[in-house]
Amino acid sequence: MNIRLFLFLMFYAELSWSQTTLKVDVRMIEVYAAVSDNRGRPVTNLQSEDFHVLEDNRPQQIRVFEPQSSAMTIALLVDTTGSMAGDLPRIKNAVARLLEAVKPEDNVGLFTFASGLNRLSNFSTDRSTTLKAIFKARAAGQTALFDSLALLSRQISRNAGKKAILLFTDGDDNSSVLSLEASIKSVQRTGVPTYSVIYGRALKDPSLFKRLERISISTGGFSFKVNDAREVAEAFARVGQDMQNMYLIGYQSDSDNQDDWHGIKVILPNHPKLKMRAKEGYWR
Repeated sequence: MNIRLFLFLMFYAELSWSQTTLKVDVRMIEVYAAVSDNRGRPVTNLQSEDFHVLEDNRPQQIRVFEPQSSAMTIALLVDTTGSMAGDLPRIKNAVARLLEAVKPEDNVGLFTFASGLNRLSNFSTDRSTTLKAIFKARAAGQTALFDSLALLSRQISRNAGKKAILLFTDGDDNSSVLSLEASIKSVQRTGVPTYSVIYGRALKDPSLFKRLERISISTGGFSFKVNDAREVAEAFARVGQDMQNMYLIGYQSDSDNQDDWHGIKVILPNHPKLKMRAKEGYWR
């Protein structure tokens, strides 16, 4: 072989190999953090420099930071299966009260689920549209919670800025294609915090309650037990307050490990007495 041709081929091969190995899939990871003092009161005056983020124990550079005062996108996901028929009127009133509590600039979308996910109103700051939609909701059908939650989390993740899902449900999943584990993994991929207001049968079945609780905790939200439908409005108010006080932190991950779990740790090195809740990681 001609020596010049040989050297050219070697150079081309080395260049191609280098370009392949240097290619990195960079994506923005969103982490929501709720901070409180030792009395449980939200801390709302922190800045980006107060937070340190580690992914797989590696320090990350914060590139996006939105304080608790930022407007957010809220997806209300209401269980309208047949078992909810008796309590649905109180749920509708609780949703109405929640709409009065959120900030005027917040975008709220209303979704229900039974055998599948249904969009009753698009994300909007127009509260009258959402109110009309919730009062038209009817209870019927089986429960496809896992499928509906996974689908909704993917849809809302496309919205920019702070976002959260508020789920209200009373029953087990009996018609989803996805398993609990698959649903949790899907929600963790999107990074959208999910709050669960749990009522009815879920309170009598410890295994069911733990499943729903796992969905919330794994995404940085929390679950709330409601023993009586009359307590729903109070529960919605507490969840709404927590959502409003969340900080959004974004960083670019340079990890190229696909379909792998990446641990996340958020710390406040200069505020050791403050308490913080944030998701523990995500699936790539």
